[in-house]
Amino acid sequence: MNTVLISLASNTPDKLRQMNNAFAELQEMGLVAASSSIYETVACGSIKSPNYLNAVVKIFTDTDHQELHNVLKTMEKAHGRTPESKLSGKIPLDIDIVVWNGEIIRPQDWKQDYFQTGLKELEQMT
Repeated sequence: MNTVLISLASNTPDKLRQMNNAFAELQEMGLVAASSSIYETVACGSIKSPNYLNAVVKIFTDTDHQELHNVLKTMEKAHGRTPESKLSGKIPLDIDIVVWNGEIIRPQDWKQDYFQTGLKELEQMT
């Protein structure tokens, strides 16, 4: 069984709906072990973007890393994520595997406040 921390984010006008729907989809797949609350963060990066809603979710899965990655990227597309939306700074849904079995695989996300806020909340729960 793999233990995974994923980052969820959205910054479109319907961002709360996007986040709730993504969380529900993960729950339906039986993956969710624990989740932070949904919280707002200021966009970082060079593209001027609206504020984000973020959450960190801990999941358990028997699937391998690549298979889970593919499932999450398919979810992003189903929620309206396109190369054009990324370029415009409007992200309907962003889901990334940040930690896989204790190994930080996305250090650029790990160090950001948008991940650390949810991670600290998760750590307080356990």
